[in-house]
Amino acid sequence: MGRPTVPVATFIRLMYLKFRYKLGYETLVQEVSDSLSWRRFCGIGYQQRVPEASTLIKLTHKYGEEIFKQLHDLVIQDLVKRKIVRGRKIRVDTTVIASDIHYPTDSTLLGDGIRRLRQGLRTVKKTGLRIGRSLSKVKKLIFAGAQYLRKKGRKTRERVHRINRAIIRTTRTVITKVKRIMHRITNTRIRRFLRKTLEITELIADQSEQRLAGKKITERIVSVVDPRARPIVKGKLDKPAEFGRTLELTQDESGYITDHQVHQGNPHEATLLPDLIHRHQERFADQLKVVAADTVFGSQENRHILTKPGVTRIGIPWRGILPPDIRAKQKRPWFKKLRAFRAGIEGSISFLHRQFGLKRSMYRGDQGTAIWVSLVMMTANLYRFARSP
Repeated sequence: MGRPTVPVATFIRLMYLKFRYKLGYETLVQEVSDSLSWRRFCGIGYQQRVPEASTLIKLTHKYGEEIFKQLHDLVIQDLVKRKIVRGRKIRVDTTVIASDIHYPTDSTLLGDGIRRLRQGLRTVKKTGLRIGRSLSKVKKLIFAGAQYLRKKGRKTRERVHRINRAIIRTTRTVITKVKRIMHRITNTRIRRFLRKTLEITELIADQSEQRLAGKKITERIVSVVDPRARPIVKGKLDKPAEFGRTLELTQDESGYITDHQVHQGNPHEATLLPDLIHRHQERFADQLKVVAADTVFGSQENRHILTKPGVTRIGIPWRGILPPDIRAKQKRPWFKKLRAFRAGIEGSISFLHRQFGLKRSMYRGDQGTAIWVSLVMMTANLYRFARSP
């Protein structure tokens, strides 16, 4: 019943084309339909119909994070069998995977919550509740607050605080009204959507009140549609704060990405290295000899861990004041070469951002971001293998 299934080989090749050329699902279907060479590459006959975009979307979420990680591991295993990847010399770094959200402020997040509640109630008939006027009022308040923020001074801050309090009061009124009519909604899917949106909107309202009171918020919500995304500060001048998740990358000296892991928030890099080394040792059977990483990965515990598996050279700069023996060690030619080798992963990350869309995940949530990253890594490794001699 329903549409015929898509062969796995065809699906993987379609995903390769999507991430190689940074196409949307509908654009991908159109391009494959119009190209004889792409049809042949995907194993789709000239008279055969290309799978629908909605089918590809559903299959992507159906296979899930683990399946795509296994596909990436199969690619690495094949490269190991061909003796292209050996796992002896690696470099490590982290980057930010931004969520597909706008820049968050308390007022705009509350407006997003009201708008999503209105979207959920649109399909429900005879509820006796219309929150369009409340949404229009909040939009006007947000615009007024943006106009006041262009000016400086104490009075301006007080006016903006009054506007934010008015938005919070309007949002709580809407939340109360929606809760009163929840028993009238019989559709399970809509009720689940409204309950989730109500919960997130209430948390954002509480968070906004805490900010107005001058309290510090540890787990700040920055999106209604992706509530587990977090603000991440990396110390960049052009981007003081980014919103999304942290990606940990391991690259072999051959240029292939051998391991990746998505983390919520911004964990300290020094805490990530032990698990990374353990996974690498399991995959490559104690072949690791050289490790190069940034200064933030350097800690006494990590240096002790790296000496156990037989690592002969560690290219991690010393943190803090350099002792005389460490200063002499870091002036040696082999250490300077490892510093240059580690810097190469910055170029690889930039290449993944520009060519494969790693910079921003168009899939939302923890699982969606992990799927996006796995497909990017698999596509990048296949692209490098196809272009290699």
